Amino acid sequence: MDNSLEPKQYLENVRNEKLSPFSYLKKANECLSSPDLVPIGQEFIIRALEALPLFEKQSLLLQNLLRTAGLYPYLKKHFTELSPEKEFVLDIYKSNFDDNFIFHSMQARVFNLLLSGRNVVLSAPTSMGKSAIVDALLTSSNFNKIVIVVPTIALIDETRRRIQARFGSTYQIIHHGSQVKRKDKVIYVFNQERVNERDDLKNIDLFIIDEFYKLADTKDAQSRSRAFALNIALSKLLTVSKQFYMIGPYIDAVQGMSVLTHDFVFIPSNFKTVALNIHKYNIEPDNIEQKNKRLSEIFESYKGQTIIYCKSSNSISNVIDFLISNKKLNQGDSYFSSDRSLRKYYKWLKRNYGSDWGCTRALASGIGIHHGALPRAIQQKNVEVFNSKKIKYLICTSTMIEGVNTSAENIVIYDNRNGTPKVDSFTHKNISGRAGRMGQYLVGNVFCLEKLPEKESQIVNLPIGQQDDDSSINLLAGIQPDHLSEQSNHNLLQFIKASDIPIEIVRKHSSYDIEILEQAYELIEELSVIDMEQISVITKPKRYQLEILTRFIKKVESRVLSRQKLHYEDSDELYNKLRAYIYADNHTSYIRTQISYIYNANWSASMRSNATDRELTVVRNIFKHAVARAIALLQDLLNYKFVSNGLEPKANLGWLLHIFENSHLPASFSALEEMGIPIETLEKLVTNRLSEVDIDILVRYLRMNLKYFERLNSVDKMFIKQAIF
Repeated sequence: MDNSLEPKQYLENVRNEKLSPFSYLKKANECLSSPDLVPIGQEFIIRALEALPLFEKQSLLLQNLLRTAGLYPYLKKHFTELSPEKEFVLDIYKSNFDDNFIFHSMQARVFNLLLSGRNVVLSAPTSMGKSAIVDALLTSSNFNKIVIVVPTIALIDETRRRIQARFGSTYQIIHHGSQVKRKDKVIYVFNQERVNERDDLKNIDLFIIDEFYKLADTKDAQSRSRAFALNIALSKLLTVSKQFYMIGPYIDAVQGMSVLTHDFVFIPSNFKTVALNIHKYNIEPDNIEQKNKRLSEIFESYKGQTIIYCKSSNSISNVIDFLISNKKLNQGDSYFSSDRSLRKYYKWLKRNYGSDWGCTRALASGIGIHHGALPRAIQQKNVEVFNSKKIKYLICTSTMIEGVNTSAENIVIYDNRNGTPKVDSFTHKNISGRAGRMGQYLVGNVFCLEKLPEKESQIVNLPIGQQDDDSSINLLAGIQPDHLSEQSNHNLLQFIKASDIPIEIVRKHSSYDIEILEQAYELIEELSVIDMEQISVITKPKRYQLEILTRFIKKVESRVLSRQKLHYEDSDELYNKLRAYIYADNHTSYIRTQISYIYNANWSASMRSNATDRELTVVRNIFKHAVARAIALLQDLLNYKFVSNGLEPKANLGWLLHIFENSHLPASFSALEEMGIPIETLEKLVTNRLSEVDIDILVRYLRMNLKYFERLNSVDKMFIKQAIF
């Protein structure tokens, strides 16, 4: 932005009486009159609203400029006496789902396009209010079967909660693989993997992909696998749906979509509903001392709700240690003394995960944390206590930034990395967009401790729409035949002729690279028929069976295991952990055994915290996902080999798969864990009768009978109420 058009400086000049309020609004009008400068004009107006007393005499002019800027919600919020003409305008832009919710002009434009039957790809800032358009579409009753695709389990649950509260009486909400369609009016809320697993997605009226930029290919292997899964889901949904709406942060272009369909409108909008103050410090990445000094200054000067973005859980631990040691910033006592439920939650954390765990210690100081190793219920509770302002600080990794709904006035970008890779300008901007919130914080503050990434053009390239000779076979195998180019179809046929692995297995297990699948099949071919039969029906495995299973998991999941140093061929650690988990009475008994070992060791508090994080990462990311995925592949490869040998398919690893995938819980209870009820609580509820019912019946039963469960304490009931009431 040209410095001569910096709204923040203009407002400062008004405050210092170097510029009149009228001249300020005149400059805003000039920007709003120029198509290229409309977002700057909107920022002028937003900053004027923040300093409304300065513009008391220009109230009518400011109202007119708000209307010109399309910021109609702020007309209603900040001005009580409006002319009949403006009241009429507000009535026109009133949403159909809430009389008190007013659309701004961009929301209304997108909504009307979708309502007219057009396909829309909307690229706009985080604070634009894109989910309100979804709610308006559902209220319209034009759509009976809708699929909403979000990137994470956390977002599945957040979206489910919002839609259930508003539309639960009209639509059946399906969000878990165990649910069966019962109503004609249904909303599926899935991530891309669940879309691909589902076989009843037919005659869809509308599909919505949130965070569509994740369709783009990436160098990171895990992200690439998920990008391919999302492309496969897009291909599937385009084939069975009448209309689509794709939502994401601001980008310059999307390439490859027009190959799939020409019938869509791409709207790249920098429509502003909040203004940001960007503070730059240019500190070297490894200069922790200087970073912490600035962090302390920021916290002392800015008292609003604050999110601190860190590159990893280890970085979070370091920040927590600094904040706890700084007595001026440690406000745990004041928070606990004013909120009894927070004290109970803290004691629950301490009892289940130890007093030295980073999450426990952070909460004791009035700080919440959010990263991938945390149990889902704790993630959701920490966000809830932050959004409700029971705590002021939330320290997070990228798990928090991927669309989870937060309300923060300030964002501190402590690290310019996401794990090891550097954060690019696109991701940096996405993180910054979490500061401020339409209708709550007009102006947000972003504190960039390190040097900002170089600006670059933001283009989302769809692998499915840009196929070439280098396109991965596991991507091509998954997409619909209509979306295969002639060359890709030829390459796929050549692969089928040359490979020993059937295309059905490649298609079903497309998250694995072809090279990994081939190595896995080679390992199966090395087994004798007796070995194959021995591992085909494992329940409580003997040593030899578990050794084969461990070797297979290390072969196909080496990349994931290496992050926790569990991949080494000469190490028995993975074998021992698998055995302990399989033979444990339940998930909690396994965790308690591991926590007990950690606290009986002569370790420092930080070592105990890191070891606890590692154990939670193992059960959540490795057991629940990597191990479960490997077991499903093993079963299919074994059965294929049996058939190839002229034998009946004998492999049935369902019991073992269930143990890891559902954390020892019945499937419907595992779905409740995704909804934010801790496994420790769910284990108190499991009975033989309840284990047989589906998730919808189970939820209804809990709502009706919660007060009769004597084994549940007040924290258990708090989690349940937060999840399903």
